[in-house]
Amino acid sequence: MVKTLVLVRHGSPEDVAASGLDEDRRLTPAGVRALAAAYPRTFALLGEDPELEVWSSPAVRALETAQAVCDATGAQDVAVHQSLYRQDLAAFLAELADAQASVVVAVGHVPFMDMAAAQLTGCGLTFGKGAAMAIDLPDGPSGRGRVKWFVSGPDPIAWDAPAVAEGEVAQMAAELKDLFAQLRERPDDPVALRAFRVGLRRLRSLLEFLAPWQAKKQNRRSVRLMKELQEATGSLRGLDILCECVDGLVESGELAAGSLLPMACAKERALAREGVAELLRKEHAARRLDELEADLATFAWKGRVLESGLSASDFKTHFDQELAQVDEALFGLDLSDQDAVFRARRDAKEVHFVSERLAEVLGDERAQASEYMDSIQAELGALSDALVNERLAKDLSKSPRFRGVRADLGVVARDQSEVVSAILSGLQRLEQGGRASE
Repeated sequence: MVKTLVLVRHGSPEDVAASGLDEDRRLTPAGVRALAAAYPRTFALLGEDPELEVWSSPAVRALETAQAVCDATGAQDVAVHQSLYRQDLAAFLAELADAQASVVVAVGHVPFMDMAAAQLTGCGLTFGKGAAMAIDLPDGPSGRGRVKWFVSGPDPIAWDAPAVAEGEVAQMAAELKDLFAQLRERPDDPVALRAFRVGLRRLRSLLEFLAPWQAKKQNRRSVRLMKELQEATGSLRGLDILCECVDGLVESGELAAGSLLPMACAKERALAREGVAELLRKEHAARRLDELEADLATFAWKGRVLESGLSASDFKTHFDQELAQVDEALFGLDLSDQDAVFRARRDAKEVHFVSERLAEVLGDERAQASEYMDSIQAELGALSDALVNERLAKDLSKSPRFRGVRADLGVVARDQSEVVSAILSGLQRLEQGGRASE
């Protein structure tokens, strides 16, 4: 005979289901997280190892709430009761009278929960979303019960911002796997290579922004894999940029139309491409990206976040700190230091990208503020490419494979040196203008 009945209203649902049917409405991602954080404490009030059955309305939002109850209590199954969706109190009480478990947790809707609590206990408490009431029934459901405890539903607002971040991370991990598949199909396509590297950099940027709140092991595991793939494809991307530069100099007449340098660069790229193609052919790389997607589909938050969630203000404060640090570093940047330029560009791109990807949380104001960072990183990108081209042209001139085109490599190096000087002058003027307006 049932001695304890726990009435539970479902958690926070979406407004409208994709199907348009009320029964298909799901919990919001924030609603799911809020229940997962709150219900272990709520249902610990039942004591250890109760003989428990979980009943639910057939509505999806109720079934998902019932699953949160199972996760919190260790219950294995959910029994669907139409009476909970039809809000048929007489039928429900008849089913309860036939139940064998000592504890039944029933997940449903209002006003049914309010009516059931009022009839069984005489109390007039109102069930908010996710609320739970335990009723002691010494004489079974036919007798008068008393309220053992009542816990208000958790506020999902503390999970609105994390839910947005979770969705973006999961989506970007899936996109990255697709970009990898496209690169495997077209390993000689510079556009596919660039798209894959951009996907790597963007996901890595978002995870580095979220690092203060993400479980360390998951963050390190994910970032390490992406860093390895970036490094493995970096040389080929550098040769792609050099090939574009050489082709442009042939077009402009800086290099003779019959120059052998484009052919020599193409052969060098083919060697580098073969190394990348070998990586792409290995099932190990594809398997690791599958694992990355599966891993990030469930974002691992630190314990303190699981306890209380995060607000949009937490995200905004962290973003403002990152933006201020990047802005300060840019004004002190040694533009002649290639590594420093690369880091500054990376940081500026990260700030701008995060502001776009988390605009729903950070707001339009921060997205607009980061537009300045986007313009800076574009300038730094052109500077970084020119510096790499200049250095690569000088390095390749020492290779026996480029013995016959060393003079043309000298033309490339000088041209890119001039590009570097021009960009440096422009950036210095921009910096002076920025300081003057402070």
